[in-house]
Amino acid sequence: MTEYWDLLDQNRNPLGTLHRRGDPLPAGARHLCVEVITLCRGRMLTTRRHPQKHNGGFWEVTTGSALAGATSRAAAVRELYDETGLRAKEQDPPLAARLLTPRIFSDTYLLILPERPAVTLQSTETVDYAWLTPAEMLERCRRGLVIGHLAERFACYCSRLNEFIPEEGTP
Repeated sequence: MTEYWDLLDQNRNPLGTLHRRGDPLPAGARHLCVEVITLCRGRMLTTRRHPQKHNGGFWEVTTGSALAGATSRAAAVRELYDETGLRAKEQDPPLAARLLTPRIFSDTYLLILPERPAVTLQSTETVDYAWLTPAEMLERCRRGLVIGHLAERFACYCSRLNEFIPEEGTP
């Protein structure tokens, strides 16, 4: 199935143009990507990309592109379900960070769960998952096991994630 994205200008305004995934982006145009960092009891949900996908075999948090017509938050909820089988409501994950690069707007959401849920991998998207501490994720970044653009940003996220992780011995 072919995916289409809405193109945005440098101020995040829609250009009124659909873009087919895989085609080169026009100069100055961007598209919207989302990430969902799912935390439960001091650990974050990470998944390993299917070997035949772009960046195949690398680890990541839930990540993907917003489809044409979708809001950022709706895209985050869809990607979470597509990659992990976890259901969230659009109002559930709060926006934690926003990043602008030459090609994308990236919105990162933080979903904190009280209990570790069952994860169902979508066989065409993900092939494994792990619940890692931020320190374990940073180690995977250092070892080159995490998608490059996520590894670059993760050090910034790590200090903020520690705010949401209870100290040893607290529930």
